[in-house]
Amino acid sequence: MATSGLGVIAALAVGGRFGPGPKHKRTTAWYASLRKPGFTPPGPAYGLAWTVLGGLLIYSGTRLLSAPAQPGKREAIALWAANVVGIAVWPAVFFGRKNLPASVVTAGGMTGIAAVAAAAAARIDRNAGVASLPLIGWLAFASVLDGEIWRENRRRR
Repeated sequence: MATSGLGVIAALAVGGRFGPGPKHKRTTAWYASLRKPGFTPPGPAYGLAWTVLGGLLIYSGTRLLSAPAQPGKREAIALWAANVVGIAVWPAVFFGRKNLPASVVTAGGMTGIAAVAAAAAARIDRNAGVASLPLIGWLAFASVLDGEIWRENRRRR
């Protein structure tokens, strides 16, 4: 659990360095200035979602790492790790670089990787695969939201 937990916590911390908040006044002002669709969740929902998703990622990673050696285990772990890396990368693209088109592509790629990772995890450990499903749903939603934010703001630039 320590290995998967440290990986997820590190990714969330790296990603958090770019997001809005009291320490990032310019980013907070930029994000507040964006036009957003009506289905944009309130700010606290993101923290709650990522707390749950982070816990599920830690759980699934721990299950995969502790599973007996078998064909496909290394691939499942690598795909799990790709999900974790994406958690650090997307905020850097969206908030750090303020690159809305690239963030849409990143979110879409993360959704695809999450789906493949869940399938690979399920072949190794059913519970790890099931625990991966909420991430797919969240990332699919985030991809649509990201796309709408880009669409609503592309004429501003």
